[in-house]
Amino acid sequence: MVLRSARTLIRAWQRHDDDLVAEWPPYFDPLEPLWNLPRQSSGDWYSGFDFGSMRRTWAVEDLSGHLMGRISLREVDEKVGRARLGITFGAPYVGKGFGTEALATFLDYYFSQLGFTTMVLDVAAPNERAVRSYEHLGFEHIDTDWRATTSIFDRRILQNLRYATLRRFFREENNRLMVLFYEMELTRQAWQAQRRQYSRRNGG
Repeated sequence: MVLRSARTLIRAWQRHDDDLVAEWPPYFDPLEPLWNLPRQSSGDWYSGFDFGSMRRTWAVEDLSGHLMGRISLREVDEKVGRARLGITFGAPYVGKGFGTEALATFLDYYFSQLGFTTMVLDVAAPNERAVRSYEHLGFEHIDTDWRATTSIFDRRILQNLRYATLRRFFREENNRLMVLFYEMELTRQAWQAQRRQYSRRNGG
């Protein structure tokens, strides 16, 4: 299986890709420790998921064959046609539209060839770039939850005026700093409608 867009190629994940990921340069975004905080074991969106399902993973390359990112599905429930998205891109490729472009291509495959009817994801609210990308592709907000930050995140950055607009996504709770996460969902029907608009905006 190989999927292609104007600037990306998506293929099955291979063992040597793990070594390539280890060579990616580190992120220097001080908010990055927030992106993958674990979810709590409660929430209406959990019902119906098969937690024993194996994760499915795909590699995202540029047209020169350089590994740029990874797309994965977890909590796969084929009976109800739903899975949870995971997407990660190396620091050099973030903020250039590669993730949105690759995900748009993957969504066609997900809803048509794989036969799913719904995709869900969770994203940290301060990750406004990612939130805008998902909204651009038609994902809708369906719920929220608060998660405890870890010591890796330096809360002092929130005192910087550069991050003043993000303070609304944080709160103190039981002497812990909590950060807001969004739960988002995209149905096959919504993607089919959004796909036409996305194609027009991007010349597809």
